[in-house]
Amino acid sequence: MNRNETTWFGIRLTQKQATNLFVLSIVGVFITFFVVIQMFMPLIYMFTSPYGGIGYLWQSLLMMAPYYIAFLVGLILSIYSLIRSRKIARSYSGLMSTNSFKSKITMFCPNCGNQRSEEEKFCKQCGQEVK
Repeated sequence: MNRNETTWFGIRLTQKQATNLFVLSIVGVFITFFVVIQMFMPLIYMFTSPYGGIGYLWQSLLMMAPYYIAFLVGLILSIYSLIRSRKIARSYSGLMSTNSFKSKITMFCPNCGNQRSEEEKFCKQCGQEVK
């Protein structure tokens, strides 16, 4: 997957942003899941209770429907963000190792002009100390 083609709702994220979004998405999934479960608990209790009628159950369910929908959309967005940010963070490769080569600049003796290597401290021809 190309890094430039991977976006989150059209926004290009860096690896750090994608990692932060991944963590926030995990938190969002847990919070939203917990809230949705807490919203359904009274309905489950009313459904199993011998004192509540089925009409009251459906009325309560319909009154809370917008909240259920909002939290379920939040859960879906959190899961999408979780999956997408993971893909974005993975598209960034780790540190790429590069081979470094010693520069091969031609050096000359300042006294006689003889060609020398960079490691030599003295000229091979005239014996001049080279700094």
